[in-house]
Amino acid sequence: MSDDTMNGSGWVWAFLIIALIFGGGGFFNGNNAGALAGYATIQDVNNAINAQTSALNQQQTLLSSANNNYETARLISDQNLSLMQNQNTNLVNAIQGFNTVNQNIMAQGSGIQQQLSQLGYHMDQCCCTIQRLMLENRLQDTQIALQNAQNVAVNSQQSQYLLGQMGHWVANSTTASTT
Repeated sequence: MSDDTMNGSGWVWAFLIIALIFGGGGFFNGNNAGALAGYATIQDVNNAINAQTSALNQQQTLLSSANNNYETARLISDQNLSLMQNQNTNLVNAIQGFNTVNQNIMAQGSGIQQQLSQLGYHMDQCCCTIQRLMLENRLQDTQIALQNAQNVAVNSQQSQYLLGQMGHWVANSTTASTT
């Protein structure tokens, strides 16, 4: 090999040898398919970019849908929790209201029971007092009747005594002296 293999004309032959090794037949005929068979074309790159963009858009859409589903589920859960808390609060208030009513009824029932017991006691006392007054009045009437009977008896005894002391007594003395 001479010097001119390095100065330009040798390079062309080296390039052609490399092209033949890697490119195969048909390179000189204008058919580049054999030489570029393993490489992607602009169309292939654009198709790959479009496919990747579409996949990323689908992934973003799915992620957004999943996030929306999660947020909707959280809102429903929060709303259910709020409703349950309100229901529990209402239930507690209702139970406290019923307890208050029950306590009031029991307190009133206890007060009524005490008043009925007191009324029964007063009725017993009243009946006893009336019975005692009636018995006292009967006793007083009996004592008055006894006193009257004793007075009649005493008067009768006194009259008998006086008559016994006087002897024979005439009621009209004018008729007795003419006889």
